[in-house]
Amino acid sequence: MLLGLAVSNPTGWGSGSTVHLLLPVLAAVGALVAAAPVTGRPVAGDFRLRAQINRFRNTAFASGCVVLAALVPPPGWLAVCDAALLLSYLLLLDAVVGGPPAVRLLRRPVALIAAYASTALVLAAALLPVPATGAWARLVAALALAASCATVLGAARLRRRLTRRA
Repeated sequence: MLLGLAVSNPTGWGSGSTVHLLLPVLAAVGALVAAAPVTGRPVAGDFRLRAQINRFRNTAFASGCVVLAALVPPPGWLAVCDAALLLSYLLLLDAVVGGPPAVRLLRRPVALIAAYASTALVLAAALLPVPATGAWARLVAALALAASCATVLGAARLRRRLTRRA
C-alpha cells in the first residue's frame, strides 16, 4: 500500500483539487485489491477481461504505479523512494511467486546490488537535467537503456545457472 500512496505524490495532496484528494484513496484501494501475489500456475482459462485482470493484477498494479508516477511527476526525492519501493515490491513478488530458485537468487548480494544499481542508474538518467533537444539527451537515454538491458540479461543468466544447479 505504501507504494501506491507514494506514487500518488503526497506533496500535492493538499493542493485542494478533487483529483489530488481522490488520488491517494484510489491508489490505496488499488493496492489493497491488486498487490497480493498471485501464486497460481499460469494456465489458460477464462479469457474474459475481468478474469484476465484478476490473473495479472500484480503486473497491472506495478504498471499502474509507473504510469501514475509518470503522469503526476514527483519531486526528485520522492522519485527515488518510488523507484526503491517499486523494485522492492517486484523482488518480493518474485521471491513469493518464483519459489526456491527465486529465493536463492535473492540471497546472492550480487543480484541485489545489480538490481538496485540498475534502478539507480536509470533513475539518475531520468532525473538528469538534460534538455530534450540537447546533443547529450539521446546518448544519455541510450546508455541508460543499454545498462538496464545488460543488467536484466545478467540477472536472467544468473537465474538460469541457479536453476540448472538445483
